[in-house]
Amino acid sequence: MSDIQPAIFSTLGIFSTSQEISGLAMSSLTDGDAELVAEETLCFVSVVTARTIEAVAPGMDELSQSLLVTPFLYRDYLVGSVMLESSDATRGSQGVLIGKRLERKSAFYTAHLPVSKLPTGSVLRNVALMWMGRISPPGMPTGPEERLDGIGVTDRLESHIRLIASHVRQVSP
Repeated sequence: MSDIQPAIFSTLGIFSTSQEISGLAMSSLTDGDAELVAEETLCFVSVVTARTIEAVAPGMDELSQSLLVTPFLYRDYLVGSVMLESSDATRGSQGVLIGKRLERKSAFYTAHLPVSKLPTGSVLRNVALMWMGRISPPGMPTGPEERLDGIGVTDRLESHIRLIASHVRQVSP
């Protein structure tokens, strides 16, 4: 079987999980920056998903690598939509700035989630704590650990990982 079905399934999982986790995060942050939360979360979940596939289906390297560019493709889609809807062609230049931000964010999560290792347990929790710290505005009344535990992000990511791993194992040769 080709990588098309697992690619579509994984991409839907990335978007669905990112959207859900972003919403949970925004509900716990006073004066949170929705764009920052969305970008950080999409990069984090994309890397988690790619690492999951690397760990459970080593022969699907092309798929896992393509999932790492999901945030960039999504940015291109959004910027393209804005350009089509606007008569101001300079609005498209925002894509370059967003791309640079995404590169830094993706590099951060790529560096902290080991290649070809299932991102679970303490590794996932530690990176999720860093994610919470990165999305939190200064002066929050609680620490990242309390906020993370209060919204169930790690449990949601664990479910996402199990679902992706199960699907990829089922459809891979």
